[in-house]
Amino acid sequence: MLRSRPLLLSVLLALMGVLYSCDEAEIVDGLSVTCNDGIQNGDEVGVDCGGSCGKFCPVYENPLGGEIIWRTVLRTGGVYTLTEPLLIRDESQLEIQPGVTIKVVPNVGAYIAVGQGGQLNIYGSAEQPVIFESLSDNPSAGDWGGIQVMGQAITNESGVRLTEVGNYLYGGGDDLDYSIRLTYVKIHHAGEVINQSPMAALGLYGVGSQSIVDQVEISQALGAGVRIVGGTANFHRLYLNDLGEGIHVSNGWRGDFKKTFISNIASSPFRFEEYLASDEPNNKGLFEDLTFLGPSVGSLVHLKSGGADLNLKNWYVSQIGSFLSLEEDAFHRIDSLQVNPIYFTGSAVNLITPTSLSTDFIIQSENQGAGSGAEKPIWLNWTN
Repeated sequence: MLRSRPLLLSVLLALMGVLYSCDEAEIVDGLSVTCNDGIQNGDEVGVDCGGSCGKFCPVYENPLGGEIIWRTVLRTGGVYTLTEPLLIRDESQLEIQPGVTIKVVPNVGAYIAVGQGGQLNIYGSAEQPVIFESLSDNPSAGDWGGIQVMGQAITNESGVRLTEVGNYLYGGGDDLDYSIRLTYVKIHHAGEVINQSPMAALGLYGVGSQSIVDQVEISQALGAGVRIVGGTANFHRLYLNDLGEGIHVSNGWRGDFKKTFISNIASSPFRFEEYLASDEPNNKGLFEDLTFLGPSVGSLVHLKSGGADLNLKNWYVSQIGSFLSLEEDAFHRIDSLQVNPIYFTGSAVNLITPTSLSTDFIIQSENQGAGSGAEKPIWLNWTN
């Protein structure tokens, strides 16, 4: 017993020191410093409010967050508030009907994740699109994380993998995977920086060809508009505007983009890469009926690493510094680059590397691109 007393006294003194130092470190002007860190922690009822913070917690209209288990329906015309990450679990569904607006609490790490085996079905219409936007009075790019979908289609990575954010499983062996339906959807103010990099407004990881992405507007995003990791997803009538990056493809995606209108992309409008350069399948895609309006920094199409098999048809391109850049590894692994004549206007067209590639795809007669050259096509009338 006598031997244990000095040890016990030391522990008590250390504990008192810790408690004293915590009080010293955590109280500023009468409030815990956690009341200003943008995270719900301590005894807070909401983010930096309630409990010992003493700040009133806002009451959100129809709050969303946590997990969807089984089936949830957001009814026509409703307004909902995304207050934290929302995960749609395996064998569960979130259905969003026409005219729904989802406002996202900014800068709290909120995003929507579709786990493997889950489904996000959004049924907007031209008259009543479904809108995702920041709740901020002064919304800006990067206010929230966007929509991230984890499917079960093949990638060129072995087995299943984990996403960088959230550690969600993706990939598998089902190229017919159905994980998402987006029709007449607007995604605004996405791309929040999480884990030190901006998230894509729409991220598809191992998503299959039965999924539907048709008539989708993505605008005012900090990072990429669309991030594709493997899988066989197809895209139809996509409008990308005012983004940090455009379309980023990797890890053996095989699919189509048909009717795409892109404008005001800060850098990397199209980026293709293979993180595992020795694995198959390689990126393979058809890009048909596309309009790109610059200016933009860097090359329009950048093959960063690995190869690709690309088929480009009926493009109208304005104000780019260069069309194509191939890094050395990509040049040695490129399978095929089929370029239907592209109309360039107001552009300094050249090939950065290698300079020996043919430029026969440059034409003077105007293509229609996504439908009307530099003008927004009729099919985008619903975007205003």
